[in-house]
Amino acid sequence: MLEVQGLQAGYGDTQVLFGVDLQVKPGEVVAIVGSNGVGKTTLLRTIAGLIKPTAGSVTLDGRVLSGRPSDEIVERGVILVPEGRRLFPRMSVRRNLELGAYSRRARPHLADRLAHVHQLFPVLQERAEQLGGTLSGGQQQMCAIARGLVAMPEVLMLDEVSLGLAPVAVARVYEAIRAIRDSGVTLLIVEQNVGHALAIADRAYVIQHGRVVLQGTGRELSQNPEVRSIYLGLGTHRR
Repeated sequence: MLEVQGLQAGYGDTQVLFGVDLQVKPGEVVAIVGSNGVGKTTLLRTIAGLIKPTAGSVTLDGRVLSGRPSDEIVERGVILVPEGRRLFPRMSVRRNLELGAYSRRARPHLADRLAHVHQLFPVLQERAEQLGGTLSGGQQQMCAIARGLVAMPEVLMLDEVSLGLAPVAVARVYEAIRAIRDSGVTLLIVEQNVGHALAIADRAYVIQHGRVVLQGTGRELSQNPEVRSIYLGLGTHRR
């Protein structure tokens, strides 16, 4: 289980997270939702070791991750697929995927992991020799997610998977996420597209101003009047 307790972090003198608590149990899909700029990405980057927390802790199966270097966190199986996809545009799709097995943890299993992601994303096998930068936005997102899966995650963290994608591409990416969920991978998703996130999430947390303000099952939060009004645009209009 991934557990975050009392996490505080930020950039320089600017504090962004103010005592965040959350849990992700094995096999769950957990969504972190909220408006832009409330600390969602900062939370994932802190869990991944890219930002050092100023207080609080992050543990995986009881082992402390917070304060550890990011490469050690990767070796322990916590993998971040960053916002904006971050492919190497002048490398082939195949080479981008192979880089997911850079860690000692994943390197011996590269062939099996490539076969696995090709089954999930057949288009990546079809375009194996195509440069990453020439893929469509949706295909690039699939490649970025697949690269994360090659790394053999215990927890796969996805940051803003629908950002900048056309609706048809968003639908395809979420179809792929459902397939990943069904394969047993534990997922922690940060998403501005609250409707999509809550539809797939077992549980979700709403963050405002660096604090968790609501939590519950995806279904509970999708029916919460405040969430429906602020994030889903489904509030009741008074006459």
